[in-house]
Amino acid sequence: MTLLSPVHIRRLELEQFRAYTSVELSVPAAGLRVVGPNGSGKSTLIEALLLLSTTRSRRGAQDSDLIRHESGVELGVAPYARVLGEIDRGGVTVHLDVALENQLERSTTRKVLKVADRPRRAVDVVGLLPTVAFSPEDLDLVLGSPPIRRRWLDVVLSQTDRKYLRFLSRYGKILSQRNGLLKQGNNNGNSPSASEFTYWDEQLTALGAYIIAARALAVARIAASAGIRFTSLAPEVEPLGLEYQSPLNQSPVWWGALVSGQPSADDVVQRVGGVYEFQMGESLTSDLARGSTQIGPHRDDVAFTLGGRPLTRFGSRGQQRLAVVALKLAEAD
Repeated sequence: MTLLSPVHIRRLELEQFRAYTSVELSVPAAGLRVVGPNGSGKSTLIEALLLLSTTRSRRGAQDSDLIRHESGVELGVAPYARVLGEIDRGGVTVHLDVALENQLERSTTRKVLKVADRPRRAVDVVGLLPTVAFSPEDLDLVLGSPPIRRRWLDVVLSQTDRKYLRFLSRYGKILSQRNGLLKQGNNNGNSPSASEFTYWDEQLTALGAYIIAARALAVARIAASAGIRFTSLAPEVEPLGLEYQSPLNQSPVWWGALVSGQPSADDVVQRVGGVYEFQMGESLTSDLARGSTQIGPHRDDVAFTLGGRPLTRFGSRGQQRLAVVALKLAEAD
């Protein structure tokens, strides 16, 4: 993973964002504590920071939901919102700008991302303002479904590894194409030949091997730090563990050996790629029968354990919450 330069957001400006008409905050290097009653906009400030960081709302809201009701009326323009941030990255000042505009005739919301007043793609913006956020909903990382944990891993890795974000985006598109070909044969009864999958499988294994390797290494690193953090918070409780789970049919011993020591990322990618390519070929018949791809990072998961047993089944609610706190502290380590 890429080592990050010190990052500090100096100024945050919101215009027509959620309940805010206009607000500007100067943030000291020591940090900022925001206090206020419920509904006063504290969470909205965090949401604005995360929008600058990941280009998406953490609450899972639609972009249109971020635009203040009746914004633009006084100016006679379409409803809009804007979030600006001035960031210090190791002594270099970076200006981020996220603008949203409701396009009423199309019932869509246009999003424009800018760095230093120049339009940029999301892949160029994510990672400029790395963040670690903690909220009550993060208990879903332990209790929720696998897509929630995959999404968490993707956010963590995308902020530190631009290549990961590019590969993840490309992987999703190739996976959709391959699944379309599988469903085509499933629907009309004329199964495509193995040669028709050659291109898609080569692409998927190349992209997917990197994603799997990055996730496996990240989980190993976070698991070590989270375990230490958890023990320091609750020394009397059994140790916390995190285990990367992949549909690649390899034993826990193989996965443990894969990330043990300090292996190079290229070596891990190569070893994962060899297994991935073989198992993709072996699963084609099953994929055709089911009409979808069964092997790949789109089916990954992360298991939380307490003393080697599933945290969801054997941990108290307090221990589950403490595990999430340890996880978030480990992200920041």
